[in-house]
Amino acid sequence: MLLKKALTDHGLRVHDSFYDRIQLGDIIEAYSYPENKQIYSNSEFRRFSSYTDEQMKNNAFTKLFWRSDEVQNELLKVVSDMMANAIEPIQFNVENHELVESLHPRKRTFEMEMGWGAPCFDLKTGVKRATVDTLKVKLIFEWDQDL
Repeated sequence: MLLKKALTDHGLRVHDSFYDRIQLGDIIEAYSYPENKQIYSNSEFRRFSSYTDEQMKNNAFTKLFWRSDEVQNELLKVVSDMMANAIEPIQFNVENHELVESLHPRKRTFEMEMGWGAPCFDLKTGVKRATVDTLKVKLIFEWDQDL
């Protein structure tokens, strides 16, 4: 599995039950914590996004995308709680919401449906230092490039 290899390449592992939560059509992402830079995304998300792999890996998610403050704060709280308390995957109980590309001139807007999240553990120390999650995304709007 690509995700398992990518995590291992970064010296990480996730609880095995996370793999049981992945459904057909899910987008899988992993982010360093607390830097919030992407360390893995499946090809489906790269197909949706206007950003390059380099942009995704070198910029914190919050610099690349915008979502409402209410949803952003709720997600930050869930991730913080997950990193403090969880071992196994947890379901995101965050409402579906719009996600907008902040830097790209075409300002693509997506509908986001959050799925499951889990902490990733350092293979050597066992310390939590990343997160992995599942989500579904639908492109709902894109500015015309000529505007």
